[in-house]
Amino acid sequence: MTLSTATSSVRHAAFDLLENRVSRLPGSRLINRFIIALIVANGVAVVLESNPQLYVAYEDFLVAFDLFSVVIFTLEYLARLWAVSEHPRYHGMSAIRARVRYALTPLALVDLLAVAPYYLALFIQIDLRYLRLFRLLRLLKLSHYFDGLQVFATVLRREAGAIAGALMIMTVLVVISACLMFTLENAVLPGHFDSIAQAIWWAVVTLTTVGYGDVVPLTFGGKLLGIVIMLCGVGTMALPAGILAARFSEELHQRREVLLARIREALADGTLDPEEEASLEQLQQELAIPAGDLARMIRSQQAWQARHRYCPHCGSSLPP
Repeated sequence: MTLSTATSSVRHAAFDLLENRVSRLPGSRLINRFIIALIVANGVAVVLESNPQLYVAYEDFLVAFDLFSVVIFTLEYLARLWAVSEHPRYHGMSAIRARVRYALTPLALVDLLAVAPYYLALFIQIDLRYLRLFRLLRLLKLSHYFDGLQVFATVLRREAGAIAGALMIMTVLVVISACLMFTLENAVLPGHFDSIAQAIWWAVVTLTTVGYGDVVPLTFGGKLLGIVIMLCGVGTMALPAGILAARFSEELHQRREVLLARIREALADGTLDPEEEASLEQLQQELAIPAGDLARMIRSQQAWQARHRYCPHCGSSLPP
């Protein structure tokens, strides 16, 4: 075996372990679970070390754990970057170009930001508060392992225009509400509505129906305006949530329809061979559909075909 062949084999194995969800390598699931647990533990560590007493008592352990985490996440990032040329998405590209393309993807940038501040802190003095904030970005690495987050990101990207429109309406409504309340309450509530900028706080908490109660209008016109703004907020602030919920459901339905069509095609001859099964699993991972749904859809389609047997060529019914 030549050196290049051995390198390619090792790179393919690394890709299967880290990126290939359909991989049947025994260590793949174990590595994924270990990294998920490490990510969650880092989030817990950041929260705990913000307590000065806990940090002083366990400083050595927390520092060692952070160093251990950085080493693991760095190795993971470098391994993903090295093995990404094996990804079907980058077939036909040179290894360098594939790695550059991958390094600029959101997931790869999150992986880089999860470790880069640690190395920067070795050469540049960074405020601990900001360093802690960057460490919390490690929680975003969970998007590698939870398909639902990828679906949500797709929905956000496709509905960016509609969400931007809803946010624009909300912004205009906040500014108009703040201007009106400033005009009505400025004279009777000094210190709270001294400027439109101060009134924006009241407008936001009122429109979102949070209503902290720290600023309450005193005039009749101010109270009447508050009622109108609260009623408008009930519908307006729900717009983005409604858009996302509807699009999320539609996206899942479309993905399941694509997978169901492929299942029907694979079962056209009445059997599901290992190659077709692997192809369906690959598609299921690409569409971010839970593996349990794929199994249920296959069983359902097989049961339907058992009840409705027909010739795949002419469409005529077949005897039981």
